[in-house]
Amino acid sequence: MGKMKAFRLLYSETTRRQISRLSPEIKSIVRSRIDKIRSEPHTGKQLVRELAGYRSLRASRFRIIYKINEENETVEIHFVGHRKDIYEILTERTGKPQSIA
Repeated sequence: MGKMKAFRLLYSETTRRQISRLSPEIKSIVRSRIDKIRSEPHTGKQLVRELAGYRSLRASRFRIIYKINEENETVEIHFVGHRKDIYEILTERTGKPQSIA
């Protein structure tokens, strides 16, 4: 079986800032995980409910939140942040109501 074609990565200016503010150690881990997403975009966990359509990949204590566009062979990196509050922040930014469990 041949190697899959690497997807093109797209970043928002916000995401670029988030990555630039990380410590060098975490930044290195995040970049390594983003390289994995580029070659294997389905590697991350599918999110559900209000965040359906997004995927999440663990990078130490941080999460990389992204969407895959199969048609254009692109991956949109939407958010990089600490796992403790990333999902709440992303839900607020997408404008979707957050459910109370």
